[in-house]
Amino acid sequence: MPPRLPALRPLVAPSKPFTSCLLQPALVRHYAAMQKKPSQNKKTKAARTSFRPSDLEQIDQFSLVDAMRYIRAMEVGRDPVQTKYELHVKLKTGKSGPTIKSRIRLPKPVKTDMRICVIAEGKQAEAAKRAGAVLVGTDEVFEKMRNGELDFDKVLCHDASFAALNKARLGRVLGPKGLMPSQKFGTVVPNITNAMRDLVGGSDYRERLGVIRFPIGQLAFTELELLKNIRAFMEQLKKEFGALSYRADKSIDEVVLSSTHSAGFSLSGELRSVQRASTGSAAVAGMGETQTQAAAQAQMAA
Repeated sequence: MPPRLPALRPLVAPSKPFTSCLLQPALVRHYAAMQKKPSQNKKTKAARTSFRPSDLEQIDQFSLVDAMRYIRAMEVGRDPVQTKYELHVKLKTGKSGPTIKSRIRLPKPVKTDMRICVIAEGKQAEAAKRAGAVLVGTDEVFEKMRNGELDFDKVLCHDASFAALNKARLGRVLGPKGLMPSQKFGTVVPNITNAMRDLVGGSDYRERLGVIRFPIGQLAFTELELLKNIRAFMEQLKKEFGALSYRADKSIDEVVLSSTHSAGFSLSGELRSVQRASTGSAAVAGMGETQTQAAAQAQMAA
């Protein structure tokens, strides 16, 4: 039997296990400077609760006739029917609160080629065809809508056919495009003929970020035709302000006239400039000379 050899021992015993060295976090030195705490006495600027008003004293304002002449010069060579005058009404209003959203039929309609789809049956469908609707019916109209054939601008629905429209479940098709008939917006009606007569020539408008933008006329309109539309629109806005007076205080700050491709011109509230009026051109009543630009702007609104 061979002799037993003694067990081998390490010459130097480890002071710490190797695994324990790996598990210990490494020491990291931070050389970044200490950040100072903000002073408690520093005043923070409060956020505005209303939109910033226009400084009318620093803005060049124009009479209606002068603004139209400049705009027509910028739109030379373009279709006078397709090119539109646009009115931008800046409001003195708060950032939070009710906003204006309505519809108006102007004395001189801007858009008269509106394509209307009518969901109706029987006598109402026949009346809609005679009134000029481009698409009339129920089931066949629903099938075209599902296939994406939306070759119209507005959809009207008769009261008797509203249940069939809800059963067709076309909200996902018409809703994103703003075409879904609703009793709230007056597109579900008992009389299709009267509704089409009111719809053709009417225009929707709404307040966005304290400004109402609205197509007020065609480039082919005369000064008096455009003036009548502006007056009708301003009177409508005054009624809207009165209806919201118990909830919010709204007033007109500035009125700007522009077109599809032109710059904007701030209106002074006069039909013609003072120099032209003195040569024999009579100013329209209610839009005469004013002492200050702010008073002239308020006179245009009146």
